[in-house]
Amino acid sequence: MLEVANLSYTLPNQTTLFDDISLTLDEGEIIGLSGASGLGKTTFAKVITGYLPAQSGEINCKSLKNKPHPVQLIWQHPEQSVNPKWRLQKVLEEAGDINKHLLNQLNIPFEWLQRYPHQLSGGQLQRICIARCLLTNPSYIIADEITTMLDPIAQAEIWQLIMEYVQKNKIGLLIISHDHPLLENLCEKILDFTQFVKPFEGLSRNNDEGVRT
Repeated sequence: MLEVANLSYTLPNQTTLFDDISLTLDEGEIIGLSGASGLGKTTFAKVITGYLPAQSGEINCKSLKNKPHPVQLIWQHPEQSVNPKWRLQKVLEEAGDINKHLLNQLNIPFEWLQRYPHQLSGGQLQRICIARCLLTNPSYIIADEITTMLDPIAQAEIWQLIMEYVQKNKIGLLIISHDHPLLENLCEKILDFTQFVKPFEGLSRNNDEGVRT
């Protein structure tokens, strides 16, 4: 079980972004986290997956030396989460040995692996990023707005692939999205991130990287 207890995060200017978040995610459980853009959901995901340090609180799943983090993050913008100078084979090998059966499950032709990230569409590159995530054999996955930039057909295909995989392998899945109908369709329960957000004045809610994400 992934347990997050009393997690808080404060910006460098000492403004508290979110405060006292506690949640649990069982293996095989699918939970949604809703809320408008700019509230801090991505920062929360980065803290859980070890990209940012928490100012306070506890997370029971942490990375061990020379091993992938047990909680993996799939990012909203796949082009920002891969090295543009690497061929896609190297991108996948960073996570582990390439599994041809997994590539087949995700409808990834093997010839894609000799290409560079810019040579794939957004939906195709997101499949690569999902494969990279799954090659680490995660116990839990955080999917952060992963289909927001894709057309409806690509969205449906990707969610079908992910849901089939996590259900078969009993992986806990936290889906972050402001698309409430999507969360209602996929999740067992939905949490409202707004309840964790501190009153906030004088800073823009729309600056995804500079202030709130």
